[in-house]
Formats: sequence, C-alpha cells, structure tokens
Amino acid sequence: MTSSLRPTRRHVLTGGAVLLAAPALIGRAQAATVLKISTSFPNDPKYSTGRIWYDLFVPQLKAATGGALSTAFFPDNQLGQEADIVGQVKAGVVDIMLAGTSIWSNVVPEFGVFDMGYVFQDYQHMLRAAKTPAAAALQKMLVTKAGAHYPSFGRNLGARNFLTKFSFSEPAQLAGRKIRSLPSPTVTETVRLMGAAATPMAFGEIYTALQAGVLDGMEHDAPTILSSKFYEAAKFFTLTRHIYSPFGAFLSDRTMQRLSPAQRAGLLHAVDAATSAQFARAAQIETDAIAALKTKGVTVEPCDRAAFRKRVSPMWAAFVQKTPDAKPMLDAIHQTEKA
Repeated sequence: MTSSLRPTRRHVLTGGAVLLAAPALIGRAQAATVLKISTSFPNDPKYSTGRIWYDLFVPQLKAATGGALSTAFFPDNQLGQEADIVGQVKAGVVDIMLAGTSIWSNVVPEFGVFDMGYVFQDYQHMLRAAKTPAAAALQKMLVTKAGAHYPSFGRNLGARNFLTKFSFSEPAQLAGRKIRSLPSPTVTETVRLMGAAATPMAFGEIYTALQAGVLDGMEHDAPTILSSKFYEAAKFFTLTRHIYSPFGAFLSDRTMQRLSPAQRAGLLHAVDAATSAQFARAAQIETDAIAALKTKGVTVEPCDRAAFRKRVSPMWAAFVQKTPDAKPMLDAIHQTEKA
C-alpha cells in the first residue's frame, strides 16, 4: 500500500465509526446521558480489541441501565492520540477510554509493573495477579492520581510480539534495529533490554513510519497488527511473547460523579460483563489472527524466549527500586505465578 492510499483507509474507518455511533446519537433525546468512548484501536469488529469490547459492552449497558445511558464510539484515534485522551479522561471530556494499562504508567508510574517484559507467564497468570489486594491498591491509586477508574482487569487479544522487516531469533540479531515501542517508559526499557533500538511512537504514526523505513519493526499483538494492516509494511512476525499487559475500560471520575448511584452501578456491571466476555474469547481470536497473518504472506517464527527473558528480568528489581510503591504488586505477581 502506498502512502497516498493511507487517508482513504482512515476515511473508511471514520465513516464506519460514525455509522456505529448513529443509533446512540439518534436516541439522545431519550437517553439521560451519552457516554463518549475513545480508543486508538481500529474499527474492526473481528480483530480490533477496542471494537470487540465495545460491541460486547453496548447491549450490557442497555440492559443494566434500562437505556438511561447510551454511547458514542470514536475508534482509530479520532479524538486524539492516547496520551491526549488520558488528559481528556481526567478532565471528564472523554467518559471512557479503551486502552491497555501501559499508557497510564506515564501519570501513575506504578502501573508500569504490568509492562515489564516476561513478568507474566500468560494471561491467566495476569488475571490471578489482578485479583490480589495489591492490584486493588493500584486501582485506587489511579483514581487519586489520574482521576480514572479501572474497575475490571481485562486482556488484550494476544501477547505482544515483534513484527519486523527482517528475521531474527536471538537478542544479538536486534542490535541497531529501530523497533517501535509503546510510549511507556517500561515498555521502552523492555524493548531496549531485548536488544533493539527502542523507538517510542504514537500508535497513529506507526504505519507510515514502517512504510518510510523510519522503523525496522514494531511490537504488538497479532489481532491489532492484522486489523491495522501493519503486515503490509513488514513480513516477519516473531513469537517473542514478551508482554501480557492488561486491557480494559478506563472511566472518568468526573463522569462517575455526574451519574446517579443506579447509573454508576449499571455502568460498572456492564464494564465487568463485557470485560469477562472478551477475556473468554480472546485466545481463539489471537489464534485466528496469527493464521490470517500467514495468509497475508507473513512468516511466523519462534525465537529463543529464554535468552530474551534472561536479558530483561533484571529490570524487575530495578523498577521497584525506582518505584517502591509497585513492590507489593510485583510480589503478588510472583506469588500468583502458579495456579
């Protein structure tokens, strides 16, 4: 795909979002409150983490609130890059942000504990750790420091892996290679320790950077790579499985304060139900996405994960030394490693 075609794709996604939001907007006269929902994820009902969660959430919200709350959905960075939306959530301009926990570590550094490379064995391990008192303490910290509620720990549709323009299987082969990392200090450090030249970059800038050769690769989950068409610019997908970060709905505290007690309860119920439903089906979606990438000409390869883990694991102790309030969460992660 040439860069001249890129705007067309964006227009299609934007048009789809407008159509998706239309029922909610049409019903505004009947609804007490329209919740503005933003995500960086594309408007793909099959492979987009944000859109899949949203489609599960809408009927749950209607049932839980009797239609008192409705939604307007803005995928694909329509309202701004993730870093900007964090501020809008805090201000109550955006009511709900669908994102991974990573972006919030910029305002609540303790959340970076979830992004440390190879700290989780898999998503079931992450879920066990999310049910501990240490995780509850971080949820309260997010409200205090960032004005956002994170009521339910969910999961992305797959582990984060590397999509590159070259083949590799060990850390030495990443030397000097510019790999996009999510603009989170912990994710950036993880990618650097894996051996690459970590390059933080906003999600919306990745495609053109890959296409122009500014990047040699990126790291993300398979469904997102598929739905965002990043495979058009890079053809090697390496199963590093270096991060199993949480995903979910981040609710503005200002919005929560504006709602009635019944509306708040209904919203929280709907968030929990949608998050649980997505968690249950995510593994199969990841498997399907990897298979679909192969049909797009992408080579899927294993790697020496033990070698990468050995390089990255020293960051765990270094992180809690720098961010001591994250230690209870790291301890809980270690304690819940086995079911």
